[in-house]
Amino acid sequence: MNLFDLTGKTALITGASSGLGERFARALSAAGARVIVTARRIDKLQTLAAELNNALALEMDVSNKESVRMAFEKLENAGEKIDISVNNAGIGASTPIFEDDESGDFERILQTNVMGVWYVTKAVANHMKIHGIEGSIINIGSINGDAFPHWNVTGYAVSKAAIIHMTKSLVQELSEFKIRINTLNPGPVKSHLYDSPHKHDWEFWKDKLSVGFIADPADLDGAILYLASNKASRYVTGTCLTVDGGLSSGGCGNTHKGTQK
Repeated sequence: MNLFDLTGKTALITGASSGLGERFARALSAAGARVIVTARRIDKLQTLAAELNNALALEMDVSNKESVRMAFEKLENAGEKIDISVNNAGIGASTPIFEDDESGDFERILQTNVMGVWYVTKAVANHMKIHGIEGSIINIGSINGDAFPHWNVTGYAVSKAAIIHMTKSLVQELSEFKIRINTLNPGPVKSHLYDSPHKHDWEFWKDKLSVGFIADPADLDGAILYLASNKASRYVTGTCLTVDGGLSSGGCGNTHKGTQK
């Protein structure tokens, strides 16, 4: 039995136009799932959907409650049945407390990263309940929301901490309808979520990542497939799966210096 075979399943991925969201869509599609890729930028989504087998591009701004409602109304009218939902869409920015925040970055981050996850989770959970789907909801957190609340990104860290606790708080309500919910907590990954001075700075990370390298998005394939598959993780709900190269172990030192990939 292939524990990670998703043939016959449909997966919705938010923020799929680039970065981790795009990679999650490719991984789930390669495992046999029909993927519904969503984001604010429909042009990039259409290009991605054309490359994948059995895919649909759908414009949706998770930070806008009405946009989420309209997107799910379209899916219902089209007869789509969503088995897997990956709440990946998110934004980040530095939010230093001793500087002016004229752009409102802290509020924007919370609106997208927390309220956006709530809007989509509420919509997809009700969809699964109505259609009797034993679904899997996967929230994409961050090590910044748990064991590594890095300086100057408090808004982002707070938003990801909220997602972790949202996941735990929803377990009982969702379990009644055989819907699982988990958080995937990545550590440093080569993506472009926000412009951080240490995002891909190996000199900064080399004494913190025991594995000796910064992850590529593909290094999360196994984790996303595990949480998506009811065959692989049917007894797993309310958990936070951390994939961080040993960062949350407390910075025990890199034993593989010189092996950066």
